[in-house]
Amino acid sequence: MDLSRIIKIEHKDRVAPRLLIYLIGNIVLALGLTINTRTGLGSSPNGAAQYTVSQILGVNLGVGSFLVYLICIFVQFLMLRKDFGIERLLQIVLSFVTSFFIGIFDIFIPVINSLPLKFAGLAFAIVCIGVGSSLIVDMELTTNPADALANLIGEKTGRGFGFGKNIFDLSAFVVTVVGGLIFEGKILCIGIGTICAMIFTGRVIALFQRLYKERLHYFI
Repeated sequence: MDLSRIIKIEHKDRVAPRLLIYLIGNIVLALGLTINTRTGLGSSPNGAAQYTVSQILGVNLGVGSFLVYLICIFVQFLMLRKDFGIERLLQIVLSFVTSFFIGIFDIFIPVINSLPLKFAGLAFAIVCIGVGSSLIVDMELTTNPADALANLIGEKTGRGFGFGKNIFDLSAFVVTVVGGLIFEGKILCIGIGTICAMIFTGRVIALFQRLYKERLHYFI
């Protein structure tokens, strides 16, 4: 299969370095997501939405995550219609790749019990999530459906991926709170870590892209 044709890479000799950076981005993102859960301060807005869906439907977290990703892809289809390319369906594959690395980190990273280390871990996790997401999106291969939708929102508003991430996280936060209250009678998986991730992840992405996006274009 000619990957360069599917993802529209002009120069085939750039496929390998882009895939390498893309893989690094996935590892960094998975590390951030895992540490985020280990702090016990609340999941990221996207993770909280996935957990809430799984609880409402009575399914495991993997199924809940898959359903949220399908919704993100469907929203992209509604926003793009005839411009929705078949390559966007590759986003499903990425969800499995990210989950694989999360599973590995889940084995080795312990729960953080010290309060100062919790907040230090939260800050590090937010940076990892922002940097990992940026590396994945900037390689223009495919990305997880949540970040793809956030990037599309940024493009449609003309404000960039960082702004789109803020809008997406806010929307996921609202859906999580409302869904939990309506169907479970309580707010699920929301804490100060969720608020911090919602506010600062998009800003980390915006800063990283402002500093490094032009350099990363060498690989595109």
